[in-house]
Amino acid sequence: MMNSKSQAGVTLIELMIALSLSTFLILGLVQVFSASRLAYQSTTALARVQEGSRFATDFLQRDIRMAGHMGCSNDRARNARQPNAFLDSFFLSNAERDAGTFSGAAFPLRFDIPIQGYEATGTGRGGAVNVSAPAAGWLPALDASLTGANGLSPVPRAGSDLLVVRMLSGDAAPVLTDVRPALAQPGTITIAAASAGLVTAGGFYGLASCERAAVFQARSAPAGGTFSIANSGSNRSIGFSTSQGGGGPPISDFTANTTQLYRADSYVYYVAIGAGGVPSLYRARFMGQSGGAGAWGVSEELVEGVDSMQLFYGLDTDRNGAIENYVRADQVAAGVTAYNEVADRWRAVAAVELGLVLRSPERSATPDRAVASGAVTVVGVRVDSAANESVLRRPYETTIALRNRLFGN
Repeated sequence: MMNSKSQAGVTLIELMIALSLSTFLILGLVQVFSASRLAYQSTTALARVQEGSRFATDFLQRDIRMAGHMGCSNDRARNARQPNAFLDSFFLSNAERDAGTFSGAAFPLRFDIPIQGYEATGTGRGGAVNVSAPAAGWLPALDASLTGANGLSPVPRAGSDLLVVRMLSGDAAPVLTDVRPALAQPGTITIAAASAGLVTAGGFYGLASCERAAVFQARSAPAGGTFSIANSGSNRSIGFSTSQGGGGPPISDFTANTTQLYRADSYVYYVAIGAGGVPSLYRARFMGQSGGAGAWGVSEELVEGVDSMQLFYGLDTDRNGAIENYVRADQVAAGVTAYNEVADRWRAVAAVELGLVLRSPERSATPDRAVASGAVTVVGVRVDSAANESVLRRPYETTIALRNRLFGN
């Protein structure tokens, strides 16, 4: 028979103490893990927001700075020499070109207006927008080409401004043969065969010398550097020449090797719900398509997490290189209705004040808040959101000068 005094074990009190200590240690580890997780979420959210702001600002800056570019002379300088007839557009009829009005061209092809904006309802300075439930509408109302089945895809999200930018791009190739509209109706352009990749059938292009500029649609791919600009597609006129006495561009030559061929780009920047279910910055480029893809094709999602884009336009109405005032898009051409007057007002825009509100794509470590305490302000616009979303939001602001509006250009 075993001696009971030789048996060993733990008492109930000792077991309770051990469990208490273990629980205390586990709770401490949980707290450390939770704090680390929250710190990681907060750091990651801030990094995503900062990275997104840099990308979004860079995309917008590059295209806004190019607005009004037309080769060695910008659109405003050309217009000063030949009012309302500084650009020879194949997207007009001969009668429209003689009259010196661009309103007959399709909206994306109105290259006489290099920059154009649409103001989201209630988002001027001192205004407010709730990005969780924004008010619908823009001022002025969106052009029909931007809406509907053939409009922007995905559709623009209310509460953010829209920006349209048109320009001759920085990519160029010298034209190798004279284009002499005074002598003939030219149907072809010739560039070096090595530069033929710049041109695609159906693409939009511009010719620019220091004397004149023209925009048209290429109807064929280059063969040995030569391609067609025949009267078809978006081209509504046959050649460059205008009637004597008309208000169109003066008849002069595009001289070989002093004339450059550029890609003519028409872009729309806007905010829409992205593939990940959060608002994103989109860019649409006019492709001249029709049918299922829409005239603008499928927009490119540039930056995820752009909750709001707000824009104000710096006016240099006296053309002296100094900004007199920053106004909303609906104030740029306020009080005028004639197309040429509206276009001239937009050509007075010399800078753009850009405000972006970036948000973290996922929930972050920010505390639950009421709507009022969660608001941010960007370029004077208050941006609210739904209560207790627990996402990180940060405002970013910058001012972008249009290079082709700088003093002396």
